[in-house]
Amino acid sequence: MTATVAAGFQVLPDGRDVNTDGMISEIIEVVKDSGLTYAVGPMETVVEGNLHEVFDVIQKAQQVGINTGATECITNIKIHYKPDGVSIGDKLLKN
Repeated sequence: MTATVAAGFQVLPDGRDVNTDGMISEIIEVVKDSGLTYAVGPMETVVEGNLHEVFDVIQKAQQVGINTGATECITNIKIHYKPDGVSIGDKLLKN
């Protein structure tokens, strides 16, 4: 069985005259459509799943940036991994 990870990510599109209006909501739709557990924060979105699922969502989120006119995207990613798994709920309980 593959351990569950919690990963926070932030997509930063770059390009001349890129209009990011609506891009965040499109990225959230990609995350929702993934079926993974997620939490949207003011600076990043956190998703929970196995590493392959998480990276698939992040790759699709980057494509949203490209589709909205960016020539490139820089994506900040933080991954919390434990061999027995970690969840968003676990992280919130430890505050």
